[in-house]
Amino acid sequence: MRDLAKSAVQSRSRSPALASEHFTVEACGTCYVPGDLIVTPRHAVESLSQMNPEALASLGPTLALTTAAIEAGVQPQRVYCALFSEETRGVHFHLFPRTEWLTAKYFTAHPRETEISGPQLMDWARRIFQKPITDMDRDETLEKIRAWLSSPSIEVYIQRQKKSDQA
Repeated sequence: MRDLAKSAVQSRSRSPALASEHFTVEACGTCYVPGDLIVTPRHAVESLSQMNPEALASLGPTLALTTAAIEAGVQPQRVYCALFSEETRGVHFHLFPRTEWLTAKYFTAHPRETEISGPQLMDWARRIFQKPITDMDRDETLEKIRAWLSSPSIEVYIQRQKKSDQA
């Protein structure tokens, strides 16, 4: 089995935005779109079917909580969640914010397009924004997300989710 412990993405930041018993959340190391995060299991696997039940049980809440933090810190039009594991075989999820700015850039680069295809936009952005983006501070955005994830906002979010589950 190949070395899955080697991370598909590495952040310039010193610490992850979130580290739980089962997952770490870090800025994508290959795309500089602010708020583009990677959720990686602490125990590397090549398939979701190989993940232990406790990690699987916390996967949905981890993705939802991280999405809420991106929504609070970036205010995107949409947050894409994708699992490809093509460049690196290990399971990892991309949480990718589609902002108004990014959408405008995409349509400028693709003037014949009239509708958005999330996978195409994400693929395009990952190819185009492999270096820091002028007038955008990815690390500042990561700090906003990290602050939201470590603040009482989490408790408010969890309580709201519990209430909606009970309804």
